[in-house]
Amino acid sequence: MVIDRIDVVEDFEYSSENQQYNQDYKHWRRHVKGPWMYQFQENSREHVYVDGGASSSTFDAALAERQSLLHCSTAIGTVLLIFFVSEILGSTALVAVMRLFLKDISIDFLMFQTVGNQWARTGVRILIEVLKYSLPTAVLTRFCRIPQSVFAPAAVGAIPELIAAIGSGMVIAAFYCILTLGTSVELSQRLFSYKDSAAIAAFGVFDALAVSVLAELFFRGALLPVLRQFGDPFAVIVTAVIAFLCPNVMSDRIRELLIGLAAGYLMIRSGSIIKCALLRITCSALCYARLVLVYANDTIPLLQYVLALAAIGIMTILFYCHIRRTSLPLPNRQSFLPLKHKLYYMTQSIPMLPWLAVSLLILLL
Repeated sequence: MVIDRIDVVEDFEYSSENQQYNQDYKHWRRHVKGPWMYQFQENSREHVYVDGGASSSTFDAALAERQSLLHCSTAIGTVLLIFFVSEILGSTALVAVMRLFLKDISIDFLMFQTVGNQWARTGVRILIEVLKYSLPTAVLTRFCRIPQSVFAPAAVGAIPELIAAIGSGMVIAAFYCILTLGTSVELSQRLFSYKDSAAIAAFGVFDALAVSVLAELFFRGALLPVLRQFGDPFAVIVTAVIAFLCPNVMSDRIRELLIGLAAGYLMIRSGSIIKCALLRITCSALCYARLVLVYANDTIPLLQYVLALAAIGIMTILFYCHIRRTSLPLPNRQSFLPLKHKLYYMTQSIPMLPWLAVSLLILLL
């Protein structure tokens, strides 16, 4: 079969259940100009590579993809450095300010944790969570000119994906509870040993609701659309791996990896950030619930709780697969570069290399 015409924007399959999202994403790719936009057109008479408004006849589709991917890697690496610095230096700065007001709070740099007054710690953690997600999201959406309809689509439709989000959250929470089964009693006792139970409740609600939304706006709202230009599986895998490298505890890393894979799929299939946020909210709430159950009764059958979550979640996911059995695969599986080459070029920008090196070092330590 001879292909007379290649247009990477037109040939892309915009197949989410949210048709408005499909149109807005295609419009963004077509009409926003910049080196990070993968826009290539070719036919039997001419070769045109569009890069920030400039054209050249010396590029092919694979080279155009590589150049755009390198620019995207630079932008994403920059915001990941902002994410990392916001968490580390932001905590230090806020703790220093609070100590000026004689608050009993300090930082354990080895464990990347604050210690001291519970309300002061709660305030620092809330501000840091807002800062480390909001600032990189704002920078990336501004730099890549991602419209609100693309990074925060809020369609309520796609009910099967809504069901799948809840089921996936339950299964991931069950798996996370198994990973932390040996430390559940210790964690629950540590969590509820403070006198300021209101501070604990405030952060728990904030973490389960607000942080879930902020995290999904960053990973699935800002990162995923930029990377999706190079293929759906590539975008889902890379965003999930980036999320895996962000936390400091291995059980949390694995949970973020699973959330990233499931939420990335749901974002592409549903075209709605609501499904992704609901998945994370469900998972976070159920993980907190297991600590409450353990603290309320040391003999709580935690294993039965985990098995019940897993069973209901798996049945829900199977129900979703039955409904969507003809359209489960991610449509854009291939591009002009192999997956291993795209992963290689993704790590070659100057901002990405130091972030990746520090993240891997922390992972090894």
